[in-house]
Amino acid sequence: MSPRPFLPVRSGGNAARPHAQPSLPLLAFLLALPFLLAAMLPPRTATATETAPDSILLAANATGSSPVRTDTPLRVFILDQPPWSYLHEGQPQGAAVDVARAVLRRLGRNVEFVVTPFNRGLSLVRQGKLDAALTVYRTPEREQFLCYTTVPLYDEDVLLMVHPDDRHLANDTSGTARDAILYGDKPVAVALGHSYGPTLDAILSRKGLIRTSSFYSLQEGVQALLRGEVAAVPGAEPTLRALLQRIAPGRKLVVLRPAYDYVSAYMAFAPTEENALLAADFDATLGRMRASGEYARILAEADRILHAHQGQ
Repeated sequence: MSPRPFLPVRSGGNAARPHAQPSLPLLAFLLALPFLLAAMLPPRTATATETAPDSILLAANATGSSPVRTDTPLRVFILDQPPWSYLHEGQPQGAAVDVARAVLRRLGRNVEFVVTPFNRGLSLVRQGKLDAALTVYRTPEREQFLCYTTVPLYDEDVLLMVHPDDRHLANDTSGTARDAILYGDKPVAVALGHSYGPTLDAILSRKGLIRTSSFYSLQEGVQALLRGEVAAVPGAEPTLRALLQRIAPGRKLVVLRPAYDYVSAYMAFAPTEENALLAADFDATLGRMRASGEYARILAEADRILHAHQGQ
């Protein structure tokens, strides 16, 4: 059956008006209307996950915390403290540097190491101008403004180094020779801001108990010892040996025993909520690396590199 033709109805008539079919131009307009309205609306702001390029990682914390942006490198201050941290040809090197870099790489974080004197470095972390400090002893005062990790980067004895010509003093391990040097008339070299463990820190804090001469770095203290200006330099045997090799190759390290303390060194972050989560992830990752043997392999390779540098 053919369709009924559309017949116009005169105005005012009583016949029912048939339903008009839309014209083609009107139909095209109606179809395009949603796109026109969408174009008129302001653009929606995309989330960080949507806008981040593939080169910017969003690393979920190992503890199940929220993802954090990883495109901005962490700025970490280090000391000139071989074998743990030092500069070679302008590049950060050392066992602790390599361990921290490996841990942070696993967490999807880039890192930039900044060498600075100890007091200045701690001050910058406290002000939030740097993100963390590497190889820091734990003290009650520092715990007020630092977020420490729990798994240590390394552990070491705190000893008293004397002049290489005083090798005969090392034969006494009772502590008598050590105490004669510490409480003698000649000053002991101390680096500004450094901690030497609870025992020696307590002794050094007592005004007038021992004579001290302050320096900006441990290396300056060792240089003063070689010049005969101080009687001893407190510190850890690996660092004192590496500094002596740097300053006076071939000279033999002489340290007096027993040790004052066995102390652990840590990574310590500026106290923010994000850094507290990062510290927990740092601990978990470093613990696994120590258990797997990877930590020991990094230390062995760093020691090999240090000896290669010293041989140049």
